[in-house]
Amino acid sequence: MKLSRRAALFALPLCFLAIAAYGQASSRTIFLVAKPGIADPNFQETVVLVTQEEGAAATGVIVNRPTDRSLAELLPTERFKSFTDPIFFGGPVASQGLFAVFQADKFAGAAVTLLPGLYLAILPDSVDALLGNPPPKIRFFAGYSGWAPGQLRGEIDRGDWLIVDADADTVFRKDTSKLWQDMVRRSRALRADAASAVTLRAATSSSR
Repeated sequence: MKLSRRAALFALPLCFLAIAAYGQASSRTIFLVAKPGIADPNFQETVVLVTQEEGAAATGVIVNRPTDRSLAELLPTERFKSFTDPIFFGGPVASQGLFAVFQADKFAGAAVTLLPGLYLAILPDSVDALLGNPPPKIRFFAGYSGWAPGQLRGEIDRGDWLIVDADADTVFRKDTSKLWQDMVRRSRALRADAASAVTLRAATSSSR
């Protein structure tokens, strides 16, 4: 494998330094579920794991677009031979870069905390450390998804996305072929439950 391909996988745009810095602060992590008919072809029928601090940029990865290549295929050396799971397409930004979502009790390197015990590694040194000592649950992504401050809120207000609370089990789901459909149904069920709760509270209040 040519060295240039490995260099591309570990390339780091300067904007990641800012993302890593804000990712250490308090933030909210959710699943964005593309509404049927979303206009942006990059996100049609996608589920995106996203973290965002209030008023800051949002960053994440698409969790239901596996590619047909693995690290073992792209970098056929002794070091990568055990990484036979497919790399996922994480999003249209920095699509030549390699990123990782993983579970660990703790991590000494630089990483964005998504949920308790769930991290996003975006810096090359952190990804390299994970390759040398991978945790039991890790998934690699080519590229990531990103929104400027205020951009994601505008898309949500426009009705492009459904929102579901994030969980680690869904992130590492083995078969993601029906994940989008499942998440659309989950979101609609949550909204129906919320509407029923509001109706019940209103009925209870009016009967007093």
